[in-house]
Amino acid sequence: MKFGSFELDVRLREFRAGSIRVRLQEQPFEILRLMLERPGDVVTREELRQRLWPAGTYVDFEHSLNAAVKRLRAALGDDAENPRFVETLPRRGYRFIARLDTAPAPASAPAKPVRPRLAVLPFANLSEDPAQEYFSDGLTEEMILQLGSVSGGRVGVLARWSSMVFKGTTRRAREIGDALGADYLVEGSVRREGDRVRITARLVEAASETHLWSEAYERELTDCLVVQTDVAARIARSLATELSPPAERPAPCDAAAYQAYLKGRYYWSKPFDEGVNEAIAYYGRALELSPSFGAAHAALARAQVCLGEYYHVLPRQALKEAEASASRALALDATLYEAHVARADVLRMHDLDWAAAETAYAEAIAHNPSYESAHRAYAMMLSVQGRHTDAIRASERACELDPLCLVVGATAAWVRYAAGDFDAAIDYCRNTIDMDPEFMPARRVLAAAYLQAGRQADALSELESAVALRDGDADPILLSWLAHAKAVTGHRRDAVNLVARARSLDRERYVPSYHLAMAFAGLGNVDAAFAALDQAWLDRDPALAGAHVEPRFEPIRGDRRYGELLERLTLR
Repeated sequence: MKFGSFELDVRLREFRAGSIRVRLQEQPFEILRLMLERPGDVVTREELRQRLWPAGTYVDFEHSLNAAVKRLRAALGDDAENPRFVETLPRRGYRFIARLDTAPAPASAPAKPVRPRLAVLPFANLSEDPAQEYFSDGLTEEMILQLGSVSGGRVGVLARWSSMVFKGTTRRAREIGDALGADYLVEGSVRREGDRVRITARLVEAASETHLWSEAYERELTDCLVVQTDVAARIARSLATELSPPAERPAPCDAAAYQAYLKGRYYWSKPFDEGVNEAIAYYGRALELSPSFGAAHAALARAQVCLGEYYHVLPRQALKEAEASASRALALDATLYEAHVARADVLRMHDLDWAAAETAYAEAIAHNPSYESAHRAYAMMLSVQGRHTDAIRASERACELDPLCLVVGATAAWVRYAAGDFDAAIDYCRNTIDMDPEFMPARRVLAAAYLQAGRQADALSELESAVALRDGDADPILLSWLAHAKAVTGHRRDAVNLVARARSLDRERYVPSYHLAMAFAGLGNVDAAFAALDQAWLDRDPALAGAHVEPRFEPIRGDRRYGELLERLTLR
């Protein structure tokens, strides 16, 4: 769809101004798409609510919609007071007022190949026992991973977080496809009775809501891995896509081990790091019952990395344990992409072997090009090395694969923050916070971007409200970031008190020295900042390498100790 010098390509999910691709986030893209489908008609605010924010998604609707329209106007260079493209009808909605170019494309223009996008919706739990919910949710995630591996990158398989937004929804296939940018949907259900499992799966073309095929499997619990492989292969054939050769049929595994593994998957998929300890416990149980269960070793390695990354324990300890689990998984099966990602994370965070980490991430992506975690972690690695263009590209790929994931959105924001594009970082943070106002990583990055953009009052307000949201559950990272912001805005006494409060928490939890170093840098206490960075080095704090691109460390970069730190990080 063309108008003026712009073109919106719905199939490729691209928006261009002339030959230049313009970054347009999901909500502004969908608003423009809906208006272009009905040029001259009023698109009501209620229509936009139903189209953009699925049932069960909590957002401040008024703020979110206004922000999305503002981002769209910015991309178009439009003015709300004197619009050329988007007209606002107060309290009603919006209307596209420009003329569309309806001229057909030249006959000789070659068609650009389009990679279909597939979303696996949460399998419904039809078991009489509601407690079996973990089984259907775990099976859903396993199906996503299996399809991503089988597709060889020729089909974009959306990640679990975005799909789970539609759990229990009554929305039509076309609406879900529009919201996720998915061409095909996999739906299904699971009924478990004892050790017998009945699994149904069907493939639906989203736009036409046509059922392409459906199948039912009734098997022993030990054969569930085989069923997943069968369904993935059937989907590949139905999409008429030349995919990678089918994977070897997995051998049946111990039923109790597989059940424990799925429970681990269920807890691992909870928001942020909420279920990581339970996930580790269940993966450990699965491995007690079946020590050669390679997928459980790989999943355990990822969870152990998470323990260190989110400071549940001393990072150095968690990363060494993750290395052992990943090595065991790869010894059992060299195609386990989760194990390759965990190994790459250890190489990046603990060993600081950037070349080896890049190779390991590439290996993971080769085995499953749709695995958003690999693209997201790879983006972080590229970013701390100062390879900002490549980092942004990798983060965009992660966003394409999991557009509604909070962690992916926060990572995309941080990558742009590190690149010095503070306006884009603010944009990504606001979009993520619209989905969950209590998601702290996005709120922290938003405050940091505000600070660097010169919006000091906004930065302080954001951090203070984030601290208040914790409702007495003090967070040493938030306190350290607020201390830094207070220090650089002239509230030195408040900053000192916040640092003392953060440090006092070490009686009950691990307090990361890297974030304290940031507060000390803001206070101008250079010796304390470097002492904290030295401790972060000894602890192998996963965030430490970010000091290379973190603008809040600018005041101490002239010190010789900063150069020595970069040498230890092999970033110089």
